[in-house]
Amino acid sequence: MKRIIQFSLYLLLVLPASLLANTHPLSLKEIPDTSSNNISNSKSLTLRGSLSAFNASYGRNYFELNWSTIAGEFDHYIIERSLDGEKFETIGTVNNKAAVNEGQFNFRDHFRTAIALNNDFYYRLKQVEADGTIVYSKVLIARMFNTKSLASLSVTPDPLANDILVNVQLNENSYVMMKVKDEKGNLLLKEGQKAEFGANTYTLEGTHNLHPGLYILEVTVNSKEHMIMKLSKG
Repeated sequence: MKRIIQFSLYLLLVLPASLLANTHPLSLKEIPDTSSNNISNSKSLTLRGSLSAFNASYGRNYFELNWSTIAGEFDHYIIERSLDGEKFETIGTVNNKAAVNEGQFNFRDHFRTAIALNNDFYYRLKQVEADGTIVYSKVLIARMFNTKSLASLSVTPDPLANDILVNVQLNENSYVMMKVKDEKGNLLLKEGQKAEFGANTYTLEGTHNLHPGLYILEVTVNSKEHMIMKLSKG
């Protein structure tokens, strides 16, 4: 079964949305991995670094989104989701007063299993300030596996340092291998770690120093489950 994601990794903390309006998706060759979907194109809108964390954890037929803020007087957050990385729709709203703890918020996105088996979920936050100013978060890509070893994987650039963040939710103790390659297949970074049952977050330190170009991120769990993502650094 095959699924590949194309993901635009913009390493600017301030980026007007108009600069991305006419961005055309790149044509990329398909690379096999262990899940199933069509090739998807993702555009990441980042207006400023207002989040210190943005991740997703898988539950029974839902993803729970969690985020923390470090800046901005936000009145509320509009949660948007896409199945192709381009067309986003509103799936909910969270008021600023609904913080679980100071500056920490969450939202559950319930879905039918059949949809999650055939699609990656692209999430972003539309942060609305008290004066009406709108700030978009970076895009978080989440994939449900729900196998013996692996519940889900999600990937997003680190909102603070712009290094890549990989979130792995495991159903059992496992070994996680992460690789970053250039477009020619040359290995640039390799990191493997034993991981325990539950949520594990890894920062691929130094990836913010990558030169502009195309890259491949590979995440493998127990040599069985694979997630392959095309990264385009502008």
